[in-house]
Amino acid sequence: MRVCIINTTLFETSEKFLIFAYIIINISYKMKKLLLLFSFIVMPLLVFAESTKPSYGVKIERNVEYAIIEGKTYFNVLVELDAADFAELFKDGVKVTVRDAENPKKKIYKKRFSKSFLYGFPSGQIQVGKGDILTQLVINKADSGYWRMMIKEKGIY
Repeated sequence: MRVCIINTTLFETSEKFLIFAYIIINISYKMKKLLLLFSFIVMPLLVFAESTKPSYGVKIERNVEYAIIEGKTYFNVLVELDAADFAELFKDGVKVTVRDAENPKKKIYKKRFSKSFLYGFPSGQIQVGKGDILTQLVINKADSGYWRMMIKEKGIY
């Protein structure tokens, strides 16, 4: 672009415009860096967040070393979780049976959580609850490698 006539007001205006454009470009470059840094921090949290869908018609058994059931503590128990099949009309929810591992005929806890679902996560954690709102049972692996469990009918908070 060629300009034959040099006007001082045009020169001053264009100089101010160039300074303004330089500031905008630098701010946007810094904003890009900030946005990129933010995405590197937030994206792993979103990608690695565990999510799952409910399981139907599944029966799971776990030998749990440490269990808290409605405030009472038990050691070395066998937990059976039986999720109702999706098509069953008269049987809904998840049936939870806890037995003593040394004496399997002795039932410690037996309850059907109606309108609850069984969730299994990739980490091995098992949950029984009513959607994202209420978790009634959690079975997960402790750092020592043993399974631990907590049951609370009114919800674990």
